[in-house]
Amino acid sequence: MKQDILRYLGYQVDSVVDERTNLLIDKALYEVEAISEFKYIYRRFEKPLPFMSHPAYLQYFQTEEISEAYLLVATTLGIQIDRYLQRLTLQDMAYAAIFDTAANVCLETKADEYEKSLEYKNLGFRFCPGYGGTPLTDNQEIARLIRADRIGISFLQSGLMVPLKSMVGIVKIGGAALKTCEGCVAQGSCGYRKRGTFCYSEH
Repeated sequence: MKQDILRYLGYQVDSVVDERTNLLIDKALYEVEAISEFKYIYRRFEKPLPFMSHPAYLQYFQTEEISEAYLLVATTLGIQIDRYLQRLTLQDMAYAAIFDTAANVCLETKADEYEKSLEYKNLGFRFCPGYGGTPLTDNQEIARLIRADRIGISFLQSGLMVPLKSMVGIVKIGGAALKTCEGCVAQGSCGYRKRGTFCYSEH
């Protein structure tokens, strides 16, 4: 997870990381683990839903008509992470940035691990609204369909998800779990590619 945090913070693969930054990352990972309350919920669907007509969703399923089964998922680290991060921003902005990134990476990692424990084989990677220009409002539709409120996820009037360290998305059944730059729907506007790196642990 540390390498993912460094990448999200803007470090290159061959960057030299100072001891203080390393210690702060270790501290952040420890505190996120201690404070977070990871929860995950999902529901299986067999047919496409109306909002899935966006080209990026079709590309994710690699078909003109979504016919494969898939999961709608939602996951969160809980509200305590948000509250602690709010206090940090008033006390130490530098550490708050590292803690924020560590929480994001922790949420993604825990969700990945949870999905590996499911009975479904060959799950695709998690596609979240916002990728490839898909509307962020799809977050609310997915959350509504699977009752994400049961794990404490809600939305402000602005559309912002609460807790902030929450995520909803789609996981296709019968896909390849590995992410690749070539198959990514966001490759045309990817900031990582522009910096000569990538957003995941392995090519």
